[in-house]
Amino acid sequence: MFTSKGEETMSEELSLKVKNFYQEVYNQGNLDAMEEFIDVNYLRHQPPMKDVQGLAAYKAFISEVRGAYTNFNMILDEIITAGNKTVVRLTLTGKNTGKSPTIRTPPTGREIAMPACVVSTWDNGKIAEEWVYNDYLGLTYQFGVMPIITGSFE
Repeated sequence: MFTSKGEETMSEELSLKVKNFYQEVYNQGNLDAMEEFIDVNYLRHQPPMKDVQGLAAYKAFISEVRGAYTNFNMILDEIITAGNKTVVRLTLTGKNTGKSPTIRTPPTGREIAMPACVVSTWDNGKIAEEWVYNDYLGLTYQFGVMPIITGSFE
């Protein structure tokens, strides 16, 4: 597939916005910066959780996630852009010292590393909708609430 210079520039700009969003908002906890990146009518699908709708609800969600982990960090492993879409493969790391909004267990005090994939649709330079897929099964293993499956599936 061939791309024009304009498409390459737009793709690079979108990749930079993604990097800035995760660094500012998730890693540094600057929730006020969300207004620069997130549409007011934002919609987040993150099965099996209920949808998060609106900028204020997303701010509350991120605050709750960051509060569940000491040394919270999002590592961006890969960013793919196509038109007005981005796909980010990332790893969430931290020490579970607070109540997780995704796995309802008491804090475990354990270090975790959870891979995830986020598919975002951008509208007018802001994220309008996202589909988020996390490795919740792996997280429950790391929390120690589910035994590790050993053996082969062959």
